[in-house]
Amino acid sequence: MLLVLAAAATAQPTISAEVNGLRLIPGDPISPTPTISITVTTASGPAGGTIEVGGLSTTLTFTQDGNNYYATHNVTTPLADGSQTITIEASDATTLEALLEITPLYVQNNQELIVQGTPLFYPNPFDPGNTATTAIGYTLSKPANVTVAIFDLTGAMIAKQAYTWDGRSGGGAVAGNGLYVCLIIADGKVLGTGKVTVLKR
Repeated sequence: MLLVLAAAATAQPTISAEVNGLRLIPGDPISPTPTISITVTTASGPAGGTIEVGGLSTTLTFTQDGNNYYATHNVTTPLADGSQTITIEASDATTLEALLEITPLYVQNNQELIVQGTPLFYPNPFDPGNTATTAIGYTLSKPANVTVAIFDLTGAMIAKQAYTWDGRSGGGAVAGNGLYVCLIIADGKVLGTGKVTVLKR
């Protein structure tokens, strides 16, 4: 009797990346000097790879933790304003290769800070009694610290938030049914507005 054992196919490495602590999607803004954290996962280590940003390619140095290999790349030469691409290539000990490309990303350091598009809430309408929070979604033309102020239709400020609203005022009272307006504010300037409806069932 002849017994033949087939070797299991080796899986291709996977790559993930965060820019300044955030997982980006195409169209997002980035700073001109971002810090990029890379994770390569492979069961056939060690991993090797390169990153290309702003037309400059750099060999990555990884540290290992199990099947995960970590590297950090700091962009020290400021990226030019406009569309940019981050390209990461990685391989494992079996020379299987993987590619991650995030494009377009926008550097708008010298441009005015604005909200791109209309801020959105999800869910909308929402019931503060049944839904913990409503998420406030907006995209800025460049990174900035912002405050979202929620007002009722009389112009009274109900709350100040960052990315979610629990349907309560700053004093903890649940907001009544109705339409509320949010203002996205940075450096004392209103960048954009959105609307959310509270509908308690």
